[in-house]
Amino acid sequence: MKMEWEQHKRGAVLRLSGELTIDDAESMRRRCRQWLDGASTGLIVECEDLDRLDSAGLDAMLWLQEELDRCGLPMRLASLNGQAAIAMRLTRLDRRFQLHESVEAAARQIGGNNWRGQAA
Repeated sequence: MKMEWEQHKRGAVLRLSGELTIDDAESMRRRCRQWLDGASTGLIVECEDLDRLDSAGLDAMLWLQEELDRCGLPMRLASLNGQAAIAMRLTRLDRRFQLHESVEAAARQIGGNNWRGQAA
């Protein structure tokens, strides 16, 4: 799995690509914990290139949502498709997360229209 972070004035974007499976879930949690230590903005997780999501990956996403909730920060999922979208739908977790068609649509929901091009 590949993880790329973009920090903007009003929030952060975490781009996930490849597979978020049992082999990668703990690594994702470690990297997210590092970001959470200094987090003061919401997070959009972009899943457009996320090819596979297993139960450990779903659990890692739930963990991240709960951690952000504890910090009082919003989290949105953007561009979820393919097998990852099917996994969310089959487990009914699509009802738990706030899903958006694009990063821009998610950003509008958590308070900003100009995330792109405003890197901090």
